[in-house]
Amino acid sequence: VRLHAAPDVSHVAADDSNSAVCVVDGDKLLYTPFAVANVPPPMALHTLSTGIPTTHVAFSAFGSGNDFAVLLADRHTVVLYESASASKVSQMTAPVEKMRVKISSGSSIRQICWPKRDTLVALGIDCISVLNVDSGTTESYPVANLKLDACDLTTLVAAPHAALVIVQDSRGHVYSLDIDSVPIELLPIAELPTLCVEIDAVVVDGTPVVVGRTDRNQLFANNHLISSVCSSFYLRQDMLVFTTTTHFARFVPVDGDILTVAPSEDSNSVISKYDESRRRVERGSTIVLASPVGENVIFQMPRGNLETVRPRAMVLAVVRRALDDHRYRDAILNCRVNRIDMNIIYDHNPQELISRINDFVMQVNDPDLLNLFVSGLRNEDITRTMYTGLKSCDGKNTLLPPATTDTNDKVSRVCQVLRSALQAADDQRFMQTILTTFVCQTPPDIAAALQLLAPLSAEERDSALTYLLFLSDVNTVYDSALGLYDLTLALLVAQRSQRDPREYLAALGALNALPNEEYRRFKIDSQLGRIEKALAHLCIAYEQLGSTDDMWHEIVAYVKETVQYQLAIRLLVKDQRRFCEMCELYGDYQAEANTGSGWSQAAASYTLAGSYSKAISAHVQAKEWRSAMSAACSPESGYTQQMIHDTATRASAVLADHHMFMDAATVLLEYTEEDEDAVALLVRGSHWTEAIRSSLLRQRTDLIETTIQPGIMRAYESLNEDIEEIRDTLTSKCNRLREVRSKPLEMIIEHHAALASGLGEGNDGPLPDNIDVMSDTTSLASKFSTFTGTVTNASSRMTGSTARRISKNKRKEERRKVRGKKGSIYEESYLVDSISKLVDRVRVNQSAVREISLVLVRFGKLQMAAALQSSFEIVVQQILSQAEFVFDQQRVQMRLGESGIPEPVPLETNDFGMPSQPKHPKPVLPSFEWRIDAVTI
Repeated sequence: VRLHAAPDVSHVAADDSNSAVCVVDGDKLLYTPFAVANVPPPMALHTLSTGIPTTHVAFSAFGSGNDFAVLLADRHTVVLYESASASKVSQMTAPVEKMRVKISSGSSIRQICWPKRDTLVALGIDCISVLNVDSGTTESYPVANLKLDACDLTTLVAAPHAALVIVQDSRGHVYSLDIDSVPIELLPIAELPTLCVEIDAVVVDGTPVVVGRTDRNQLFANNHLISSVCSSFYLRQDMLVFTTTTHFARFVPVDGDILTVAPSEDSNSVISKYDESRRRVERGSTIVLASPVGENVIFQMPRGNLETVRPRAMVLAVVRRALDDHRYRDAILNCRVNRIDMNIIYDHNPQELISRINDFVMQVNDPDLLNLFVSGLRNEDITRTMYTGLKSCDGKNTLLPPATTDTNDKVSRVCQVLRSALQAADDQRFMQTILTTFVCQTPPDIAAALQLLAPLSAEERDSALTYLLFLSDVNTVYDSALGLYDLTLALLVAQRSQRDPREYLAALGALNALPNEEYRRFKIDSQLGRIEKALAHLCIAYEQLGSTDDMWHEIVAYVKETVQYQLAIRLLVKDQRRFCEMCELYGDYQAEANTGSGWSQAAASYTLAGSYSKAISAHVQAKEWRSAMSAACSPESGYTQQMIHDTATRASAVLADHHMFMDAATVLLEYTEEDEDAVALLVRGSHWTEAIRSSLLRQRTDLIETTIQPGIMRAYESLNEDIEEIRDTLTSKCNRLREVRSKPLEMIIEHHAALASGLGEGNDGPLPDNIDVMSDTTSLASKFSTFTGTVTNASSRMTGSTARRISKNKRKEERRKVRGKKGSIYEESYLVDSISKLVDRVRVNQSAVREISLVLVRFGKLQMAAALQSSFEIVVQQILSQAEFVFDQQRVQMRLGESGIPEPVPLETNDFGMPSQPKHPKPVLPSFEWRIDAVTI
């Protein structure tokens, strides 16, 4: 006996539905309510005897759907049974025969349905009969009078989800039967593509939708094909469940998308870990029924046995419905039984749960369940990552709605709100859950959890502490207890740990023996790594113990160890002497960095400490000569004139070492009489005008002839040589670039490809760039070792060196790009880059040429100035004339592929967001603004 061939199963979506099935076995009915029992045929929970064979069974479409009607073999007698609801199998009683009625019809009855408590509808061979159960009267309506085409009515079904009685004709057209009108009317509601062996209906957006399965395993919703491999289906009010011949169970939501859902094949599909829309089933499984409102689906296997499963889609539907109805205990119990992540309780509707948190606590009212809920919380919205619903799994890439809350502090927010509700309800009963909220929040607050243990009795405290140690690492709890400065509590925690008593008893005893509380707290905080608190307690202990030198030395040692100079300065601001000492120590620490910013910070620290000598030296090292000299000249420094002179000399030397020649000369001119050295520094920095001005200002015209003019001539000669070098190099690079671009790019690529593929065949040409004569791939190991004669694993050794070889080849390629070897694919890019660098050199030399020309004119060397300008102008004109050719006519850049054959460099995105070939950027070109128009000779 196979249950999937049973005439009818219960469909009414009621909480007290028995989810019953009747199997016809001659004159017996095998009745099994699957809501409370799973009994496979040929057995049943209850066996009913009808006296004569049964033709058809129809479950009621009203109430709980537990009652059913039986059509006997005489084709006119109908037996009505009543069945009570039950929550346990022990409470389940056998259905009771209510009455027997006869349908007075001129033709034999084939099918019946029970849409209302007082109405039975029967489908005969050529008529439809409506029986009033209470009065026993029958009204028959010939099919010929119902204005139908010449076709047979094949199926009669009462669809409780649509509150309709539907009939199907042999063409697949489905009609709604209006049994309240006299005479009855048939209203067309759907046209299935072909005749279906099973049909049902549901209302979607106010419109009835008919679902039917054909004998060719096609499943339709109206005229839309849902699956072409459907072996069975069951229609619930909220979802359509069906199995496929490819051994999947599918779950489709009943909404407007049911008429557009993509056809299901599942032949080679891979199921996602959290996919709610399908699950694998045993080969040949078919659906007996799915619980109309619960989470169970009953499958019958090819062997005849039954299996009850709880698909995730149906379980989550029950959980979501419970959350929407604010039945939080039912939801959390379902999650625990079915191993559903309890984050869904919050993520389903965060604002709703927060606003009803007191109701949540009162309903659950179980510390163990609340502990499970809190301990499973994490900063993740699982409605967007795990349980996304059926719509996001239907293959349409449905976009999820935007997140309504921030999940970064989700755990802490829930723990805080739930903790307040628990403390208000019963902090003693929910103590474990309150401790759990402290441990699970981010970051965990073990110290606050330990503080709750203080008012408890010894027994309660011991139990709570044991639970806290179960939740958290014992070392963390010990450190937190110690951080509360409660040595007794720390001892209790240590006794429950794996610590050596000889160690923790000695450590706690030493702390307890310290006479000063602040110093004890310093020791505890220092041990726990709480540096700021430790230093604060140490400074307070220093004041309380009389500001002794020993305590001060301990403060200094701790500050140096922890590098907490700034905190120490803030804490010691009221003690002027110690404040100055700490500032000076901080300055010494900053000076050790030996950087410009470090010396500048050290100078400020020394100034706060009143150590002017160190502050002046730090200013000098920081190249802040104005601050250094102003401090040296101030009365507080106590510097003599010689000390000021020495400071200026030292500052000038530091500035000159960093090529700050103008500042170096200025400090000498303003604070010393070292005119020769100052002018020499100006000459070194090419500050010609300032050097002449300073010489005349100091009435040292002799320095113009002895220092300035020789320096000008040296700079002139050096600049001339640089210009000539640039001109020669630019000419040679441009000529070579013309030669390279005269060859088609395809010819270069073919040449390299030929070299790469023809290596070792007698070619006399140069080796390609990607071939190294001594590389580890061109000399293979011997097949036999010298001494043992055994075969060596050469391929394994080569495989081990693959990574090193690839890395080495990349480095070689970078070096080839820099060298720009003649004839290589990198040569053009190398030449363009070299010319770009020459253009930058010319642009930098513009100011130098102008300054040299001006000073040459001042000393009457007009011809030299004109020659310099002329030479430089030639270079500038050459650059401007070649710029378009060099930079605007760049070809596609190439690189060597892994096979040694040249390939284009990948495209890159330009400033407009469009893909483009990478090219060397065009530099800023020089101009003629440097030129002195009067110098034309």
